[in-house]
Amino acid sequence: MKRFRESDVKPQNPMSVALPRLVTVTLMLTASVVVAAEPLTTIPQTPIHGCRGGKAKLYDECHAQAPIFDKALRTAREQGKVLLVSYGAEWCIWCHVFDAYVKGEHSRFIHPYSDEEDKERYNATIHERAESDPSGPAADLAAFVAQNFVLVHIDSRYATDGWDVLDAAGATDGYGNWLPYIFTTDAEGQFAAALVSERVEIRRDTDDWFRGYDRDRLTAELSRMKEAAQ
Repeated sequence: MKRFRESDVKPQNPMSVALPRLVTVTLMLTASVVVAAEPLTTIPQTPIHGCRGGKAKLYDECHAQAPIFDKALRTAREQGKVLLVSYGAEWCIWCHVFDAYVKGEHSRFIHPYSDEEDKERYNATIHERAESDPSGPAADLAAFVAQNFVLVHIDSRYATDGWDVLDAAGATDGYGNWLPYIFTTDAEGQFAAALVSERVEIRRDTDDWFRGYDRDRLTAELSRMKEAAQ
């Protein structure tokens, strides 16, 4: 099986040259999905219509990002929650993994991915291999995120103003040339705190190619980011 390899990326900005598309990635869950007591508000809402024939699953690559960010910030204020920003791209596996975890997915994941023209398709199946049933911790994480955050996806690669959104939020200094760049903002839309991925990620660089998060550590890290935003 051909394996996808993640690489460092640079942000899109008005002065940069558009880079070719690398890989289109979609994360799907084939095990149980935990439904939080209240659903997580995610902007833009999916499916994203009118963009790449429905291939854009999380990030609206076809429209301006500033209105998306502004809508999410207004929604967070109305709901009395903190804005959680995922600056990433459709081809970024970690971006889809983060989204899956905060929505309560667990156990067995399938990553279908392909080249831009869909000439070749590959599937990578990964198993969580938890020492105990992960459904409880998955439900707790999903409930915590839904109760405290509004999640907005800002496209880093193909939308023309993704980098401008970060700049306006005062978040560019914290960007470390990796995706996803996860951070919170205060009620005015200004940078508060960034996720430190090394504290929460689980990598298993074996044939099953696992990517995931320690849910307890992720909850603690998101709690820290929430407090910084309030």
